[in-house]
Amino acid sequence: MRGRTVLAIAAALLVLLAGLLFLVLSQRPSDGGNEQRSSPPPPPAAQTPTAPPAQPDPVDLGQALGLGGLSECARSPALASIIEQMVRVDPETFESRRGGPIRVPGHAQPLIPTFERTREIDGRADIRAVAADLDFAGRWHGLAVAGLTRSFYEESDASAFQVRFAEPPERVRETLIRHGFRLPPVGEMREFDDEGLSTYIGIERIEGGAGLTCATG
Repeated sequence: MRGRTVLAIAAALLVLLAGLLFLVLSQRPSDGGNEQRSSPPPPPAAQTPTAPPAQPDPVDLGQALGLGGLSECARSPALASIIEQMVRVDPETFESRRGGPIRVPGHAQPLIPTFERTREIDGRADIRAVAADLDFAGRWHGLAVAGLTRSFYEESDASAFQVRFAEPPERVRETLIRHGFRLPPVGEMREFDDEGLSTYIGIERIEGGAGLTCATG
């Protein structure tokens, strides 16, 4: 009886061991035991950088500013027209107001100037000062132009106009001298006679750059 019991226990152990072996074998990978690992995602494809939009060529202001006449403050017809249009003067009262719109050669859209008029009464003197700015970009003699300024006193011969540059004053002076301008040191004015009228020319330091100033009176 005891022998049968031992055999029964041995048989039960064999069955248990067989079941455990089956479970172990069933959980092993089917490719010979090498564990399958997921491949890392491929790196993102390199993107070609987008080229910046092409910048338009700077406007050539040779037609607007003349081809050298400014060396003696002589204004070309185009420049004279622009300067005159910057301010409108009442022919009866001589009172000034803002001019425009103005077409500048090389610019598609008409431009509007800024305008300032101040009045000061000193005894019998009635001083009315006028200043107008016209901003526009372009190049002249290789220099970056920022615009024009016109200034004068109403009912007076004293007036001035200025070509404004977004350049250092020394560079403006040196460049214009190479193009035939006779200019004094920066900050000084050269006087000459223009048909009996005292005229002055020079390079001034202004906010943002330099100004080629022509003044009369």
